[in-house]
Amino acid sequence: MVAVTAIGIINLARLQSVFSLRSSADEIKAEIQYGRELAVANKDSGLYNVTGSVSTFKLLKNGGEISRYQIPQGMVMTPLSFSWNFTPLTGALNTCSPCQISLFFRGLTEIINIQANGIVD
Repeated sequence: MVAVTAIGIINLARLQSVFSLRSSADEIKAEIQYGRELAVANKDSGLYNVTGSVSTFKLLKNGGEISRYQIPQGMVMTPLSFSWNFTPLTGALNTCSPCQISLFFRGLTEIINIQANGIVD
């Protein structure tokens, strides 16, 4: 009975890690998609971009922060630092083509691919 309980606890910890990693990837994907939608609509001629650092992912308009996602402690995002601009009206990311963000957490990896036209895979 102790062995079964121990295996269950180990599997639960791994499941929590997987959930945390995928949840973070989904948050970042949503921010990228929202930034692209704003750039495509571009009703106010704003310049939109996404930036990443060791612990944060931000969506910016004309350099001002629209939203921020705090990377959970212990999770690593690569590239460690970036700033990618959306092209007004098309939503393309010309500053990187294609773009990729990798998240690493407790031996697990989640990769976010962003096509040249700004659409997230």
